[in-house]
Amino acid sequence: MTQRVQYPFNIYVPNLLNICVDNNECAEISGRMYHCYEKEPVQFNNIIELIQAAENLFDRISFPQASTKTRCFVKKEDVYMEKPEKVVSHEEVVEQKGEKGSFITSVRFRQNSTWQGEFFQMETGKKEKCSNMVDFIKKLDQAIE
Repeated sequence: MTQRVQYPFNIYVPNLLNICVDNNECAEISGRMYHCYEKEPVQFNNIIELIQAAENLFDRISFPQASTKTRCFVKKEDVYMEKPEKVVSHEEVVEQKGEKGSFITSVRFRQNSTWQGEFFQMETGKKEKCSNMVDFIKKLDQAIE
Protein backbone atom coordinates (compact mmCIF):
# COMPACT_ATOMS: atom_id res chain seq x y z
CA MET A 1 0.00 0.00 0.00
CA THR A 2 1.36 3.42 -0.96
CA GLN A 3 1.54 6.13 1.66
CA ARG A 4 0.09 9.55 0.86
CA VAL A 5 2.12 12.66 1.56
CA GLN A 6 0.43 15.02 4.01
CA TYR A 7 0.38 18.64 2.93
CA PRO A 8 -0.52 21.61 5.17
CA PHE A 9 -3.05 22.69 2.54
CA ASN A 10 -5.78 21.05 0.47
CA ILE A 11 -4.23 19.92 -2.82
CA TYR A 12 -7.54 18.67 -4.22
CA VAL A 13 -9.21 22.03 -4.87
CA PRO A 14 -10.12 22.41 -8.57
CA ASN A 15 -8.25 25.70 -8.97
CA LEU A 16 -4.96 24.70 -7.34
CA LEU A 17 -2.04 26.64 -8.83
CA ASN A 18 1.67 26.14 -8.36
CA ILE A 19 3.43 29.42 -9.13
CA CYS A 20 7.10 28.70 -9.77
CA VAL A 21 9.13 31.91 -9.76
CA ASP A 22 12.36 31.53 -11.72
CA ASN A 23 13.53 35.13 -12.00
CA ASN A 24 13.12 38.35 -10.04
CA GLU A 25 14.81 41.28 -11.78
CA CYS A 26 13.99 44.94 -11.17
CA ALA A 27 11.03 43.92 -8.98
CA GLU A 28 9.47 41.99 -11.90
CA ILE A 29 8.93 38.27 -11.48
CA SER A 30 8.80 35.66 -14.21
CA GLY A 31 8.37 31.92 -14.22
CA ARG A 32 5.85 29.15 -14.73
CA MET A 33 2.35 28.41 -13.48
CA TYR A 34 1.21 24.80 -13.17
CA HIS A 35 -2.33 23.48 -12.81
CA CYS A 36 -3.98 20.12 -13.41
CA TYR A 37 -5.74 21.03 -16.70
CA GLU A 38 -2.63 21.23 -18.91
CA LYS A 39 0.51 19.12 -19.08
CA GLU A 40 2.72 22.05 -20.03
CA PRO A 41 3.23 25.00 -17.67
CA VAL A 42 1.91 28.45 -18.47
CA GLN A 43 4.90 30.79 -18.86
CA PHE A 44 4.64 34.33 -17.48
CA ASN A 45 7.05 37.25 -17.86
CA ASN A 46 5.51 39.57 -15.28
CA ILE A 47 2.84 39.68 -12.59
CA ILE A 48 0.18 40.95 -15.02
CA GLU A 49 0.63 37.92 -17.29
CA LEU A 50 0.43 35.66 -14.23
CA ILE A 51 -2.83 37.25 -13.07
CA GLN A 52 -4.33 37.13 -16.57
CA ALA A 53 -3.40 33.46 -16.99
CA ALA A 54 -4.94 32.59 -13.61
CA GLU A 55 -8.10 34.59 -14.37
CA ASN A 56 -8.45 32.82 -17.74
CA LEU A 57 -8.14 29.44 -16.01
CA PHE A 58 -10.70 30.35 -13.35
CA ASP A 59 -13.12 31.46 -16.09
CA ARG A 60 -12.56 28.22 -18.05
CA ILE A 61 -13.22 25.96 -15.07
CA SER A 62 -15.89 28.27 -13.61
CA PHE A 63 -14.25 28.17 -10.20
CA PRO A 64 -14.22 30.31 -8.25
CA GLN A 65 -17.08 32.17 -9.86
CA ALA A 66 -16.43 35.86 -10.44
CA SER A 67 -18.93 38.13 -8.71
CA THR A 68 -18.49 40.79 -11.44
CA LYS A 69 -17.86 40.69 -15.18
CA THR A 70 -15.24 42.70 -17.00
CA ARG A 71 -16.73 45.64 -18.84
CA CYS A 72 -16.20 45.59 -22.59
CA PHE A 73 -17.05 48.34 -25.07
CA VAL A 74 -16.69 46.14 -28.12
CA LYS A 75 -19.23 43.34 -28.39
CA LYS A 76 -17.59 39.98 -27.97
CA GLU A 77 -19.19 36.80 -29.15
CA ASP A 78 -20.02 34.44 -26.35
CA VAL A 79 -17.70 31.50 -26.50
CA TYR A 80 -19.02 28.44 -24.77
CA MET A 81 -16.01 26.38 -23.95
CA GLU A 82 -16.32 22.94 -22.53
CA LYS A 83 -15.01 22.61 -19.04
CA PRO A 84 -11.48 21.20 -19.33
CA GLU A 85 -10.63 17.75 -18.04
CA LYS A 86 -7.84 17.15 -15.56
CA VAL A 87 -4.78 15.73 -17.33
CA VAL A 88 -2.21 16.01 -14.53
CA SER A 89 -2.55 14.82 -10.94
CA HIS A 90 -2.57 17.33 -8.11
CA GLU A 91 0.54 15.66 -6.70
CA GLU A 92 2.42 16.31 -9.96
CA VAL A 93 1.37 19.97 -9.87
CA VAL A 94 2.63 20.38 -6.30
CA GLU A 95 6.02 18.75 -6.90
CA GLN A 96 7.21 21.41 -9.41
CA LYS A 97 9.85 23.83 -8.10
CA GLY A 98 10.88 27.36 -9.09
CA GLU A 99 14.45 28.69 -8.96
CA LYS A 100 13.50 31.61 -6.67
CA GLY A 101 10.43 30.10 -5.01
CA SER A 102 7.38 27.87 -5.35
CA PHE A 103 3.95 28.98 -4.16
CA ILE A 104 0.92 26.72 -3.94
CA THR A 105 -2.02 29.04 -4.44
CA SER A 106 -5.72 28.59 -3.84
CA VAL A 107 -8.08 31.43 -4.70
CA ARG A 108 -11.27 30.84 -2.74
CA PHE A 109 -13.33 33.80 -3.93
CA ARG A 110 -13.31 36.37 -6.72
CA GLN A 111 -15.41 39.10 -5.18
CA ASN A 112 -15.29 42.85 -5.81
CA SER A 113 -13.14 42.27 -8.92
CA THR A 114 -10.26 40.87 -6.88
CA TRP A 115 -9.04 37.63 -5.30
CA GLN A 116 -9.40 36.28 -1.79
CA GLY A 117 -7.46 33.18 -0.85
CA GLU A 118 -4.13 31.91 0.37
CA PHE A 119 -0.75 30.71 -0.74
CA PHE A 120 1.80 28.39 0.77
CA GLN A 121 5.53 28.90 0.21
CA MET A 122 7.03 25.46 -0.30
CA GLU A 123 10.58 26.42 0.67
CA THR A 124 9.75 27.98 4.05
CA GLY A 125 6.47 26.25 4.92
CA LYS A 126 4.85 29.64 5.49
CA LYS A 127 1.12 30.02 4.78
CA GLU A 128 -0.27 33.47 3.91
CA LYS A 129 -3.88 34.61 3.62
CA CYS A 130 -4.66 37.33 1.08
CA SER A 131 -7.74 39.53 1.14
CA ASN A 132 -7.17 41.10 -2.29
CA MET A 133 -4.88 40.98 -5.31
CA VAL A 134 -2.65 43.84 -4.12
CA ASP A 135 -2.15 41.98 -0.84
CA PHE A 136 -1.32 38.82 -2.82
CA ILE A 137 1.25 40.66 -4.97
CA LYS A 138 2.90 42.31 -1.93
CA LYS A 139 3.18 39.07 0.01
CA LEU A 140 4.48 37.19 -3.04
CA ASP A 141 7.10 39.90 -3.60
CA GLN A 142 8.15 39.87 0.07
CA ALA A 143 8.44 36.09 0.07
CA ILE A 144 10.74 36.11 -2.94
CA GLU A 145 13.05 38.71 -1.41
